Amino acid sequence: MPYALWSRTAVAQLIEQRFGICLAVRTTGLYLQRWGFTPQKPMKKAYEQSPAAVTKWLEEEYPVIAACAKVEGAEIHWGDETGLRSDDVRGRSCAPRPHAGDSG
Repeated sequence: MPYALWSRTAVAQLIEQRFGICLAVRTTGLYLQRWGFTPQKPMKKAYEQSPAAVTKWLEEEYPVIAACAKVEGAEIHWGDETGLRSDDVRGRSCAPRPHAGDSG
């Protein structure tokens, strides 16, 4: 999807577009939940980057993501927040469930 927020409606539209299957928004939410995604709101406060956290993520978490993408034949696309507005309207989006101890 060409935008950052993966709402249940947006995911349902993508599924219908790609596979011709029309799912109710509630059903889409159930699938997202089964796949480990939870509704989350973007944080309102910007935090400074932590070099130690970035290094840990690159060494521990990203290799797992890259391996899963390779197995699934998926592409990984990188983006940054420069295209997002600082005065955005906050809404919910689906994202992977945070690990224990993570904030978010």
